[in-house]
Amino acid sequence: MSESPNWSNPLRDSRDLRLPRIAGPCSLVIFGVTGDLAQKKLLPAVYDLANRGLLPPSFGLTGFARRDWTQERFIEFVKAAVQAHCRTPFKESTWRNLAAGIRFVQGTFDDPEAFERLSATVQELDRDRGTQGNHAFYMSVPPRAFPQVAKQLAASGLSNNPARNASLPKSCPAVSIWRSTPRSRSCSRFESLRPSGAQSSGTW
Repeated sequence: MSESPNWSNPLRDSRDLRLPRIAGPCSLVIFGVTGDLAQKKLLPAVYDLANRGLLPPSFGLTGFARRDWTQERFIEFVKAAVQAHCRTPFKESTWRNLAAGIRFVQGTFDDPEAFERLSATVQELDRDRGTQGNHAFYMSVPPRAFPQVAKQLAASGLSNNPARNASLPKSCPAVSIWRSTPRSRSCSRFESLRPSGAQSSGTW
Protein backbone atom coordinates (compact mmCIF):
# COMPACT_ATOMS: atom_id res chain seq x y z
CA MET A 1 0.00 0.00 0.00
CA SER A 2 1.37 3.39 -0.92
CA GLU A 3 1.57 6.22 1.58
CA SER A 4 1.72 9.89 0.76
CA PRO A 5 5.06 11.36 1.95
CA ASN A 6 3.18 14.44 3.18
CA TRP A 7 0.54 12.54 5.16
CA SER A 8 0.62 12.97 8.93
CA ASN A 9 -1.72 11.81 11.66
CA PRO A 10 -3.17 14.80 13.56
CA LEU A 11 -4.09 12.54 16.47
CA ARG A 12 -0.57 11.30 17.10
CA ASP A 13 1.13 12.36 20.31
CA SER A 14 4.51 13.77 19.28
CA ARG A 15 6.05 12.32 22.46
CA ASP A 16 5.23 8.75 21.43
CA LEU A 17 8.26 7.44 19.55
CA ARG A 18 7.54 3.72 19.75
CA LEU A 19 6.49 3.33 16.12
CA PRO A 20 8.32 5.21 13.35
CA ARG A 21 5.34 4.94 10.98
CA ILE A 22 1.62 5.41 11.43
CA ALA A 23 -0.77 2.99 9.78
CA GLY A 24 -2.23 4.30 6.55
CA PRO A 25 -5.96 4.13 5.73
CA CYS A 26 -7.30 0.76 6.92
CA SER A 27 -9.98 -1.02 8.91
CA LEU A 28 -10.40 -3.94 11.28
CA VAL A 29 -13.25 -6.47 11.21
CA ILE A 30 -13.71 -8.48 14.42
CA PHE A 31 -15.62 -11.77 14.40
CA GLY A 32 -16.86 -12.67 17.86
CA VAL A 33 -16.90 -9.01 18.78
CA THR A 34 -19.30 -9.43 21.72
CA GLY A 35 -17.10 -11.97 23.53
CA ASP A 36 -14.86 -11.34 26.53
CA LEU A 37 -11.63 -11.13 24.53
CA ALA A 38 -12.98 -8.40 22.28
CA GLN A 39 -14.74 -6.56 25.09
CA LYS A 40 -11.83 -6.56 27.55
CA LYS A 41 -8.80 -6.56 25.25
CA LEU A 42 -9.34 -5.90 21.53
CA LEU A 43 -11.77 -2.98 21.57
CA PRO A 44 -9.91 -1.09 24.32
CA ALA A 45 -6.63 -1.74 22.48
CA VAL A 46 -8.05 -0.21 19.29
CA TYR A 47 -9.10 2.87 21.24
CA ASP A 48 -5.68 3.11 22.93
CA LEU A 49 -3.94 2.99 19.55
CA ALA A 50 -6.22 5.77 18.30
CA ASN A 51 -5.68 7.78 21.47
CA ARG A 52 -1.91 7.51 21.03
CA GLY A 53 -2.22 8.72 17.45
CA LEU A 54 -1.16 5.40 15.93
CA LEU A 55 -4.27 4.91 13.80
CA PRO A 56 -5.35 7.08 10.88
CA PRO A 57 -8.28 9.47 11.45
CA SER A 58 -10.26 7.54 8.81
CA PHE A 59 -9.84 4.17 10.54
CA GLY A 60 -12.81 1.81 10.31
CA LEU A 61 -13.94 -0.79 12.86
CA THR A 62 -16.60 -3.38 12.00
CA GLY A 63 -18.10 -5.87 14.42
CA PHE A 64 -19.69 -9.12 13.23
CA ALA A 65 -21.97 -11.03 15.63
CA ARG A 66 -25.25 -12.90 15.77
CA ARG A 67 -26.90 -10.51 18.22
CA ASP A 68 -29.82 -8.58 16.78
CA TRP A 69 -28.31 -5.15 17.43
CA THR A 70 -28.59 -1.86 15.64
CA GLN A 71 -25.42 -0.01 14.77
CA GLU A 72 -26.20 2.51 17.52
CA ARG A 73 -26.50 -0.27 20.11
CA PHE A 74 -23.16 -1.70 19.01
CA ILE A 75 -21.47 1.70 19.28
CA GLU A 76 -22.79 1.98 22.85
CA PHE A 77 -21.35 -1.48 23.58
CA VAL A 78 -17.94 -0.49 22.21
CA LYS A 79 -17.91 2.74 24.20
CA ALA A 80 -18.75 0.93 27.43
CA ALA A 81 -15.99 -1.62 26.80
CA VAL A 82 -13.49 1.12 26.05
CA GLN A 83 -14.38 3.17 29.12
CA ALA A 84 -14.16 0.11 31.36
CA HIS A 85 -10.89 -1.32 30.06
CA CYS A 86 -8.82 1.25 28.14
CA ARG A 87 -5.30 1.95 29.42
CA THR A 88 -5.09 5.55 28.23
CA PRO A 89 -7.32 8.43 29.38
CA PHE A 90 -10.76 8.48 27.78
CA LYS A 91 -11.12 11.52 25.54
CA GLU A 92 -14.41 12.44 23.90
CA SER A 93 -12.58 13.87 20.88
CA THR A 94 -10.77 10.59 20.25
CA TRP A 95 -13.95 8.61 20.80
CA ARG A 96 -16.04 10.74 18.43
CA ASN A 97 -13.51 10.27 15.64
CA LEU A 98 -13.29 6.52 16.26
CA ALA A 99 -17.08 6.11 16.55
CA ALA A 100 -17.60 7.73 13.15
CA GLY A 101 -15.91 4.71 11.57
CA ILE A 102 -17.70 1.99 13.58
CA ARG A 103 -20.06 -0.40 11.78
CA PHE A 104 -21.98 -3.51 12.81
CA VAL A 105 -23.05 -6.54 10.76
CA GLN A 106 -25.52 -9.02 12.24
CA GLY A 107 -25.21 -12.61 11.12
CA THR A 108 -23.97 -16.14 11.68
CA PHE A 109 -20.97 -17.90 10.20
CA ASP A 110 -23.13 -20.26 8.13
CA ASP A 111 -25.10 -17.44 6.48
CA PRO A 112 -23.68 -16.37 3.09
CA GLU A 113 -26.02 -13.37 3.02
CA ALA A 114 -24.43 -12.05 6.22
CA PHE A 115 -21.04 -12.10 4.54
CA GLU A 116 -22.51 -10.30 1.54
CA ARG A 117 -23.67 -7.60 3.97
CA LEU A 118 -20.18 -7.56 5.45
CA SER A 119 -18.71 -7.13 1.98
CA ALA A 120 -21.06 -4.22 1.33
CA THR A 121 -20.04 -2.65 4.66
CA VAL A 122 -16.35 -2.97 3.81
CA GLN A 123 -17.00 -1.37 0.43
CA GLU A 124 -18.84 1.45 2.20
CA LEU A 125 -15.77 2.07 4.37
CA ASP A 126 -13.60 2.12 1.26
CA ARG A 127 -15.90 4.72 -0.27
CA ASP A 128 -16.74 6.88 2.74
CA ARG A 129 -13.68 6.47 4.95
CA GLY A 130 -11.04 5.97 2.28
CA THR A 131 -9.76 2.66 3.65
CA GLN A 132 -8.49 1.74 0.17
CA GLY A 133 -9.15 -1.99 0.42
CA ASN A 134 -6.86 -2.49 3.42
CA HIS A 135 -8.79 -4.64 5.89
CA ALA A 136 -7.75 -7.04 8.64
CA PHE A 137 -10.17 -9.75 9.80
CA TYR A 138 -9.70 -10.84 13.42
CA MET A 139 -11.29 -14.13 14.45
CA SER A 140 -11.98 -13.91 18.17
CA VAL A 141 -13.89 -17.19 17.96
CA PRO A 142 -13.35 -20.88 18.80
CA PRO A 143 -10.77 -22.60 16.53
CA ARG A 144 -13.44 -24.89 15.06
CA ALA A 145 -15.01 -21.82 13.42
CA PHE A 146 -11.83 -20.68 11.65
CA PRO A 147 -12.27 -22.77 8.45
CA GLN A 148 -15.91 -21.79 8.05
CA VAL A 149 -15.20 -18.07 8.41
CA ALA A 150 -12.24 -18.31 6.01
CA LYS A 151 -14.39 -20.08 3.41
CA GLN A 152 -17.16 -17.50 3.73
CA LEU A 153 -14.65 -14.66 3.32
CA ALA A 154 -13.33 -16.29 0.18
CA ALA A 155 -16.80 -17.00 -1.22
CA SER A 156 -17.89 -13.40 -0.67
CA GLY A 157 -14.75 -12.05 -2.32
CA LEU A 158 -13.46 -10.40 0.83
CA SER A 159 -10.21 -12.38 1.01
CA ASN A 160 -9.38 -13.02 -2.64
CA ASN A 161 -9.91 -9.61 -4.20
CA PRO A 162 -6.56 -8.61 -5.79
CA ALA A 163 -7.39 -4.95 -5.13
CA ARG A 164 -7.42 -5.60 -1.38
CA ASN A 165 -4.77 -6.36 1.21
CA ALA A 166 -6.52 -8.86 3.48
CA SER A 167 -5.04 -10.45 6.60
CA LEU A 168 -6.75 -12.77 9.03
CA PRO A 169 -5.39 -13.00 12.59
CA LYS A 170 -6.80 -15.77 14.78
CA SER A 171 -7.25 -15.44 18.51
CA CYS A 172 -5.98 -18.71 19.95
CA PRO A 173 -3.75 -20.37 20.84
CA ALA A 174 -1.47 -17.95 19.04
CA VAL A 175 -1.89 -15.41 16.29
CA SER A 176 -1.36 -16.83 12.83
CA ILE A 177 -1.84 -14.98 9.57
CA TRP A 178 -3.77 -16.10 6.51
CA ARG A 179 -3.91 -13.73 3.58
CA SER A 180 -4.47 -13.70 -0.13
CA THR A 181 -2.09 -10.86 -0.96
CA PRO A 182 1.18 -9.58 0.53
CA ARG A 183 0.52 -7.99 3.88
CA SER A 184 0.33 -4.21 3.90
CA ARG A 185 2.08 -2.12 6.52
CA SER A 186 -1.29 -1.04 7.91
CA CYS A 187 -2.61 -4.56 8.37
CA SER A 188 0.57 -5.67 10.12
CA ARG A 189 -0.16 -3.20 12.90
CA PHE A 190 -3.10 -5.33 14.04
CA GLU A 191 -0.88 -8.28 14.95
CA SER A 192 0.04 -6.41 18.13
CA LEU A 193 -3.58 -6.08 19.29
CA ARG A 194 -3.77 -9.47 20.95
CA PRO A 195 -2.15 -9.34 24.40
CA SER A 196 0.37 -12.03 25.24
CA GLY A 197 -1.29 -15.06 26.80
CA ALA A 198 -4.85 -13.94 26.01
CA GLN A 199 -7.20 -16.74 25.04
CA SER A 200 -10.50 -16.69 23.23
CA SER A 201 -13.51 -16.87 25.49
CA GLY A 202 -15.31 -19.02 22.94
CA THR A 203 -18.34 -16.71 23.05
CA TRP A 204 -19.57 -14.35 20.37
